[in-house]
Amino acid sequence: MNNREMRDQSVNSLRSLISETKDPVFLIETDSDLIFEANSAAISACGSFNPIGESINDIVHLNTPDAPAFFDDRWFTPNEELISWNNKTHTKLTLNHPSSMPDESTLFTIRNMIAVLLHRLRSPMTGMQGYLEMVENVTDERDQRKLSKVSEGLDYLFEIMDELELLHHADAFIEYEEDTDESDAVSIIREILYTFDPDIRNRVSVLNNSEGHFQFNGRELKQILTLLITNAVEHPSGYDAPITIEIESNSKVNVTNGGSAIPEDIASTLYFPFVTTKANNLGIGLSLAQIIASRRRATILLSNNSDENGIRFSLYCSPVSMN
Repeated sequence: MNNREMRDQSVNSLRSLISETKDPVFLIETDSDLIFEANSAAISACGSFNPIGESINDIVHLNTPDAPAFFDDRWFTPNEELISWNNKTHTKLTLNHPSSMPDESTLFTIRNMIAVLLHRLRSPMTGMQGYLEMVENVTDERDQRKLSKVSEGLDYLFEIMDELELLHHADAFIEYEEDTDESDAVSIIREILYTFDPDIRNRVSVLNNSEGHFQFNGRELKQILTLLITNAVEHPSGYDAPITIEIESNSKVNVTNGGSAIPEDIASTLYFPFVTTKANNLGIGLSLAQIIASRRRATILLSNNSDENGIRFSLYCSPVSMN
């Protein structure tokens, strides 16, 4: 076997190493950052553009090691490992879809199920409410108490349905104006905080490490941060813990609650609807925030989850230069 045949065999072994992986995989020359091989998932995501021979930094936007990577208009969890090939060290970069986030087809199915549920329940519940109004003038005190309990339960069911409506009609929260991609994040945060009671506001610190405006639609930023701040305020183990909202850059905001860590079984499916640690809560907030963010090529990541440093959610906006 000559040298070329040996090299071809070696390249084929590398290709087989990455070919069965469904997530995008790039093999990179460590010293030059050039891509010398990629699997079909990575190549097809590039469309008509061939990434082989290009710098990985021109194809994938990589943040710090603990941050998500942006590629093909989506966010991934990057996983790097060193491999030895041809007497040189190379990098294998795998872009994993975050397991805590439902994919589009799963979310579409969930929202369709919610639509059916809302349609089937709304009419009979409205009828029950009307019947209660007809009999509300009962004179027996015991009957009044019983009817009051039934009315309270029905009101609670309507509140649940209102939450489900928010997720079902999530697209109504999306702005489509092209000229509103910058916002004053500090003003938006302070406006949100004034909707909370003073004792909650006193727990919150706002840090601004950014220069200039935040690169995101203002109305949508307010919706996302309202959901994230509410999530921090209501965290069961952190009712009295300090909350920090940090504008780390013009494309990243952190919301941190100093409470104890979210259990792993909850954290692993955090952005799925109905996953929550809170009593009397459907777990809709993070799902809704993620839907709004993803429509603007942004994402929300649980960037810290520990008893020592609390729970931190980070909003990452897509790099302007990446298409």
